[in-house]
This record gives sequence, structure tokens and C-alpha cells, in this order.
Amino acid sequence: MTFDIATLYIVVGIVNFMACMLMIVFWRINKMVKGPALWAASASVSFIGFILMQTWDDSYRIFLNNCGTLIGALLLMEGILRFRNIGNERKRLKYIIFFMILSVVMAYINQYNPTARYIYHDFIVVAVSIISALAMLYKTTKLQFIVHMYTALAFVIIIPVFSYRWFLAVSGQLETSLVGPSGHFFVGILFLSVIPHIIGWSLGLSLAITYQMRQEIEGAMEAKWLQAQIQPHFIFNTLNSINALSTIDIKKMRRLVEAFSDFLRSKFDYHSFSRWVSVNEEIDIVNSYLYIQKVRYSDKLTIQIDRKDSDVFHLPTLTIQPIVENAIKHGIMKQANGGTISIKTIQKGEYLRVIIKDNGVGIEASNLQSILQMNKDETRGVGLINTNKRLKQGFGDGLRIKSKVGVGTIVSFTITKKFV
Repeated sequence: MTFDIATLYIVVGIVNFMACMLMIVFWRINKMVKGPALWAASASVSFIGFILMQTWDDSYRIFLNNCGTLIGALLLMEGILRFRNIGNERKRLKYIIFFMILSVVMAYINQYNPTARYIYHDFIVVAVSIISALAMLYKTTKLQFIVHMYTALAFVIIIPVFSYRWFLAVSGQLETSLVGPSGHFFVGILFLSVIPHIIGWSLGLSLAITYQMRQEIEGAMEAKWLQAQIQPHFIFNTLNSINALSTIDIKKMRRLVEAFSDFLRSKFDYHSFSRWVSVNEEIDIVNSYLYIQKVRYSDKLTIQIDRKDSDVFHLPTLTIQPIVENAIKHGIMKQANGGTISIKTIQKGEYLRVIIKDNGVGIEASNLQSILQMNKDETRGVGLINTNKRLKQGFGDGLRIKSKVGVGTIVSFTITKKFV
């Protein structure tokens, strides 16, 4: 079996060019998404390296091709890790730069030593492919898993071929097995795996972005629906409280009007659900809401807030307030004597845990499992459903709920640092 290597070179060049153009277009129209910029850089570096390999002097052809392949692979992997929001990109950056420099040095030193060259080159390619495939499938929903599987398979395709060449290099069989006619055959096999790899990852990542944007649009529409769910009776009760205070305590009435205004502003701000705020700002919104409830329920509601310096952590606005509202309405105020609600933040390195606890009536164990999957027709749990989805979209993990009837409920979630 023989391959027309010249034709395969042309096909690889065309596929490289198409992937480069596709990634540049997706980067330009998705500037706010982390990842596409590095994917465009990866495709560009790989394409330029391939073209230079075909046109440059023979002494530098292998060197330029290896540099383009390895740097492109590292950029592609880093883009995927950022797109999936895995790990700390700032800490990881120094390692990416180190391996880029090392790859250039190794490619230059070993350009005339195929055994040493492929021991390093193929190890990096296989390692990057495995990490990229796993990153695409890490913490995905069922439908997202299917969408991301397309990209993951594109990386899996090249692993056997490069692993085989790496094995031959490590075992010292490279010179005898892949030089001469057999080497010519292997180049054909290599190209036949690289072509679907390039097509697969470029189209797969484009599909992944499209799916993510669709989910964000649906989430925004659902958030707007929730935004309209502010209960009219809540407004009427607050206005009645303001009216009652007008003849008793003018100072307290003014404070209530200010809190009510701040809360309504956060609720009806057109951009509120697309905006990210610091945890401290979010708790300020909750404070406005809690002040209104405290005036309304007086001694029946006790409030405890223990927040650390959380300005470096951001989350979608109106994330905590629906949890607090649900705790008061369906937990504390179901008891004749009311109860206590506490909000606490705990920082552990790059993570911040937010805990909302109440000593209300609690939730039946039979309802606890389904509380985040209730129908929109039901009023109870609507805020929790939406908040859970928004947290999963932003951080990959949602709400955790623990409850015991007669004891109370604890709702918590963990967020990472977001640079907004």
C-alpha cells in the first residue's frame, strides 16, 4: 500500500488554512469568551510552521515544523482549559511559556537526531491530546458531553499514531523501522490521522462555542422571566409598612424607602442578569432586601451576616437574594415564632464558599431531591432553580442543599475567582 505524499501535503495545508480562518472568525465574533483567541493563535502558528516547512531551506524545515506543531499544541490546550474554566490560568501561564521555550530549544538541538527529537516531540503531542480530550469532557451535562465528545475524539485519533512513534524512539527502533520505504508509509498514516484531527478539533470547538452561547441566551431569557416574578403583594406590603411608619418613625421610614429603592433598582435593572458583581456588592443587595423584611416581620426575623473581604470574588448579580427570599418565605415564616437566617463566606485559597443557613421548618427528604427540578408553574423553588443554573453556567457547579425537618436548611455554593 502506497500513499501520494505530495497530495497529502497539499490536503494538510488546505485543512490547516481552513482551520486557521475558522478559528480567527470565531475569535472575532466571540471576544468575550475565553479560549478562541488562543485557538486562533494555535491554528495560525501551526499553519505558518507548515508553510515554512515547505518553502524554507532544508536545514531548518524540520526545526520550523516541530516548533509550529508543539507551540500550536500547547496554545490549543491552554485555550481549551480556559474555555472550560479549569485550574488557575495565571499560575499555569508560566508553565506554558516554559514548555514553549523548551520545545524550541529541543527542536533546534535535535533537528538532526530523529530518535531524541521524537522522544520529546511525540510525548508532548500525546500528553497535550490526552489533557485536551479530558478537559472537554470534564464536568459536563449529558447534552454537553455529547457536544464536546466530537472535539475529544479529534484528539483521541492522533494518540495511537504518535504513541507508536514515541515507543519506537524510546526503544531505539526508530532508525530501522521508520527510515526508508517503511518511513514513507508511516508518513502517509500520520497524515491520515492529522487531517481528521485538525478538521475535528476546529469544527468541534466551533460547535462547543455555539452550544455555550445558546445556553447563555436561554439562561438570560429564563433570568428575565424570573426577574418578572417579583410578587405584587411584596410591593404592597412594603408600601403599607412605609405608610405606617410615616406617622410613627420618619427616620426609619426614610431608611425603608432607601432600602426598597435599592432593591427595586437591582431587580429591574435591564442589564442586571448579564452583570457580574463582587460578593460584597451582592450582599449589599441582600441587606436592602433583609432590611425590608426586618421592618415587616420585626422580632420574628433575626439576621446574622459574617462576610470576609470578598471583593476579589465575583458572581452573577441576584444570586444570593433568591436563596435568602426562599429561606424566609418557605422556612422561617412557616413557624409561629419566626427564626434566624445567617449568611457566611469562607475563603480557601482560590475558592470562596457561600453558606445561607436558616432554622426554619426544613424540607422533607422526599422533596429535597427534586427541589431544583420543579416546574416553572410552581412558585416554590423558582429562584433556586434559576440560581442553580446560573451558577453551573458560570462555575460548573451549582447549589448544595442540606435540610432536616424541624431543624432547618443549609444552602451553599462555591465560586472561584473571576476576572470581569
